[in-house]
Amino acid sequence: MEKYLGNKSSLLPLIDRFFEDRIPGATQLSDVFAGTNNVSRYFRSRGWATAACDANRFSYVLAQAYLCTNAIPMFQSVRTANKDAFRLTRLQSELSRSIAKFGSLYLPNHSADQVFQDLKHLANVLANLQNIGENNTKPGVISECFTQWGSRAAYASRRGSEGFRNYFSKENALFLDGVLSTLRAWWREARLTRNELFLLLTSVIEEVTITANVNGTFHDFNRDRLWPNANQAFLLRLPLVSCSSPVAEVANANAVDAASAFAKHDICYLDPPYNFRQYSAYYHLLNFIAAYPFLEDIELYVAGLTHVRGQHPEDDFTSDFCFKTRFIDSLRKLIESTDAAHVVLSYYGGRNHWNHWASVEEPTDQGLRELKTLFEDTGLFSRCEVVPALEVRKNYQSRVGEQKELVNEYLFHGVRRAQSGSQLRPPAPLAANVRWGLIDEFCHTAPLRQDEIDQVARTAG
Repeated sequence: MEKYLGNKSSLLPLIDRFFEDRIPGATQLSDVFAGTNNVSRYFRSRGWATAACDANRFSYVLAQAYLCTNAIPMFQSVRTANKDAFRLTRLQSELSRSIAKFGSLYLPNHSADQVFQDLKHLANVLANLQNIGENNTKPGVISECFTQWGSRAAYASRRGSEGFRNYFSKENALFLDGVLSTLRAWWREARLTRNELFLLLTSVIEEVTITANVNGTFHDFNRDRLWPNANQAFLLRLPLVSCSSPVAEVANANAVDAASAFAKHDICYLDPPYNFRQYSAYYHLLNFIAAYPFLEDIELYVAGLTHVRGQHPEDDFTSDFCFKTRFIDSLRKLIESTDAAHVVLSYYGGRNHWNHWASVEEPTDQGLRELKTLFEDTGLFSRCEVVPALEVRKNYQSRVGEQKELVNEYLFHGVRRAQSGSQLRPPAPLAANVRWGLIDEFCHTAPLRQDEIDQVARTAG
């Protein structure tokens, strides 16, 4: 998910160093704009108690896989006795590549062989799904609604252009149709546990972001041709999952609601959207894929797809943080709601709410000033500081290409005044999840108690 807007993977060691310097001894973190969940994954892998929330359904899928897997997944009802040596070898090779690139962030002190052994049953099922996808010839909703070959993929834009949606190659769309139909059948036949399904969906979602014919988001697609990445064959890969780290508290909810619902943490880390882009629209296809196995009536859903991008208007979420006039007030409300001793906010000072359409050549510092005023409010914080990311980086060895990335990046740190504590009520379900009957699957998941964790471990053993 490195293409996700605002992804912070490259800054994780910097954020870690900031926490060590400013908040030594912290071991609990909440992140209510979780996105890819990279921040929570990083700190969970280091033994922290974490809580993650996002309004996007696909983010909740990733959170369930990456933050809530605490025992070796068994897949007893769907794994096969036959071992596909070729596909398993390829899965292991791809895992080794991922470990070499991202292992230090998300699986420190784990070897590729150790991770593959933990995930061997997941690998078995992914190899089977790979075969199912490669051999599927029956078009489903992905082929029909999201490719130029689909009978229901036609669009007409408000500006008068017409055409067919072009998110996938024909081969990859058929692959995706075969895999999603299989996952839906397995779930409805009660052959998968909830965690097992989320692990498989994570592999699918992450591959969609690689092979989809889009430029980072799913708000539009290349209308003239397939980009080279979209012509790559769909390849399911093992997610870099830890089977031994603490189980996180996760939610698919409004950020403000989640902030007031999560258990007390040392640090509330915030990375809100700083522009007009509504992420539920920009990642609508991933949210649909996340819901696919659980939807009661797929046809009812796809019959309502509209806009050039092919999103259902009743499957959406509008964030107040995506409006300049509501941003500061919403942020204040969130900070007032959270039960955390410290609030740390990442801010990118480039083109954003306050200067996105500015005619000046250089971005202004209006957003920086407004946020600074908020953090200097003595009703919220007993003290605060604003630190350019480059100031934190100066103790590190420089990395090529990182200087420009850090120039406009800031970390705000506020020490909260004493709080009475959260009431720990579950956040309200999102309207779209209510509309589509998904509130049991996409909700608030409290962390397991230690005795429950021990029981899961004994069962897996």
